[in-house]
Amino acid sequence: MYIYAQRFQRKWRQVQQYVLTLRSLFQLLWRISPAFFCLWLLLTLLTGLLPLVLITLTSALLQVLAQATTVLPTQHAPISSTFFLLLLLFAGANLVAQMLQNVNAVIQELYRARCSNHVQLLLLSKAAEIDLAYFEHPEFHNQMRTAANEAPFRIPMFIDQLMGTITTLTTFVSLSLVLILWQIWIVPVICLASLVLFAVSLHFGSRQVQLIEQRGELEHKKFYFTTLLTSEQAAKEIRLFGLRDFLLQKVRTLLETTYRQDSQLAWRRMWGAGAADLVLTATQLLVLAFTALQTALGYISLGQFNLYMQSILQLVSLLKTLATFQGGMHGSNLFAANLFQFLALSPQVEARRSVSLSPQPVPVRAPRIEFRDVSFRYPGTEQPVLHQVSFTIAPGEAVALVGENGAGKTTLVKLLSGLYEPTEGQILLDNQDIRTLDRTALRAYLSVIFQDYTIYHLSAYENIGVGQVQFIEEVTRLEEAARRSGLERVVQALPEGYETILGRFWEHGHELSGGQQQLVALSRALLRDAPVLLLDEPSAALDIYTERRFFQQLLEERQGLASDARTVIFISHRFATVRRADRILVLEHGRVLEQGTHDALIAQGGRYADMFLLQAEPYGPTDQAIKHG
Repeated sequence: MYIYAQRFQRKWRQVQQYVLTLRSLFQLLWRISPAFFCLWLLLTLLTGLLPLVLITLTSALLQVLAQATTVLPTQHAPISSTFFLLLLLFAGANLVAQMLQNVNAVIQELYRARCSNHVQLLLLSKAAEIDLAYFEHPEFHNQMRTAANEAPFRIPMFIDQLMGTITTLTTFVSLSLVLILWQIWIVPVICLASLVLFAVSLHFGSRQVQLIEQRGELEHKKFYFTTLLTSEQAAKEIRLFGLRDFLLQKVRTLLETTYRQDSQLAWRRMWGAGAADLVLTATQLLVLAFTALQTALGYISLGQFNLYMQSILQLVSLLKTLATFQGGMHGSNLFAANLFQFLALSPQVEARRSVSLSPQPVPVRAPRIEFRDVSFRYPGTEQPVLHQVSFTIAPGEAVALVGENGAGKTTLVKLLSGLYEPTEGQILLDNQDIRTLDRTALRAYLSVIFQDYTIYHLSAYENIGVGQVQFIEEVTRLEEAARRSGLERVVQALPEGYETILGRFWEHGHELSGGQQQLVALSRALLRDAPVLLLDEPSAALDIYTERRFFQQLLEERQGLASDARTVIFISHRFATVRRADRILVLEHGRVLEQGTHDALIAQGGRYADMFLLQAEPYGPTDQAIKHG
């Protein structure tokens, strides 16, 4: 008894979820375009009533012809005017039906396009606003991939299915009334026989959705390997390492797995649908035999026989169509539930705050930055990346972060940028906890370049301008940023100058080298002109001359700003650059091991001195002496 109660509760929750999703779908369709929604609904209802009109007119025409043939064989009865009137009405109804079909097709096509566009924008907007931590979970990627792949065409498909369902139901109800007025038991008998068909349709619709959801990771892998084989980034290694057959076999295995799963489900659906069709066809045959017997016995006329026979045939066909639509709607509903779950994800780190540190859209004064006992571990992991890190950076100070890979340097930059929140401790700007700050207000203080920056397949102007999109049309600002970073000399050699598309994804695009791409990223950071500049390995791909020129100009320019000096925090493994900093923080295993000026840390003879001497060792004792000197 307890098991049955649990099953009932589970089924009831599924029904509730189904209804809630259906309501959300209708709300979504209404928001997209109320005018299209109302017009679509009106046309759907009219289309659903037309079959009854056509069947009635056909039966009336048949009845008039039957009456005309009952005269004596020696007489020639003229066809009455009623026949021509009915024929004219029949032609008019057909014309109206065709016109409705044409208008409906246009409305349906436009509404589908509006819905698909709207859903894609919703998905992209949500993906761009949620916390960065979501992207580190495979379950999120599977959910997002399913929503992105299915929702943009499933929602328009749902419109088609819903439109078909309403049309079919309208026709079904109107024809059922005709049969009920004659024999009340016919419609319930046909409906009972169709229950098997509906059960099969719902069952396999659910199985289809479950199958797609279960293989979300498999589809994600297929997308990954397909991207590798078709992307420019992996093209060189695939050829150099001979990876073509290896990667193709990966894709082939995944494709064969999905085909096998789809094939098994298709065969099972076929046998289930066949059994349901057998039951419904047998019921239809019995009801038609009863109708023919009633005609033979003279209880109904030939015209009525045609009316009832066409209604029965249509009723059975409509039930099959309804079952198909219902199965499809059930599947679309489940996919829509996944969409609404994805859209319901709410950011925490990126959530709107009411507190702003400064009312100015672009702050001009560098704040005092303090890390106070900050510890952090990435979501879903147990190993801390930072352990009670504490330090203070004065306004206008240039600070270098050094340490081995995995020491926590980039994590510090991500925390200060507000991409993550500390697990413990506080990060303060002018004694204001950045947790309380709106992300827009916080990031107005920062210009950031990470190691994995993006070069967009846009013009050089636009690639610089994305650093501060409100300046993207201000050519003078963009060119000044390029001059300060050293990108100007690169752009001058491009075929179309600043209008050159960076990357060969589009026609007439131009590919930059790694060092040139890094200059683009530096230009973006300089365009923001923010009080705090965060640079994560800013010169890793630069030659030594460009790197020296950039940092010399950057630090000299910063020092010339007096009280409004820019704070510069940078990560680098090049000690020729690091030694230029006002202060150096040495991180090891997520802790600040040492801090001080270059000379002070060398004199201390600790971890920094070891790293510096290790990097200087290949140059020989003379060069080391120069570096110390």
